[in-house]
Amino acid sequence: MVVDISDIAARLDADEKLKLTYRFPVRSASGQVEYETRDGKLLDVAEEASILYVSHNGDVIWVKPEEVVALTADDDA
Repeated sequence: MVVDISDIAARLDADEKLKLTYRFPVRSASGQVEYETRDGKLLDVAEEASILYVSHNGDVIWVKPEEVVALTADDDA
């Protein structure tokens, strides 16, 4: 998915509630890096650094644009 950080920032500035689905790297038991798909409330973006900040189980996770799978309206907000 191609991510336009400035468009996402504008949507957040307009108080649009968004949910981000993203790939998150985790280590397997063998030490290999694998990915799991997660989703969470999009909190903010850092346009210059091209980083998205997402809430996951009470923690703030930063996500790179290439890890984004989907961006949708957050109907639970």
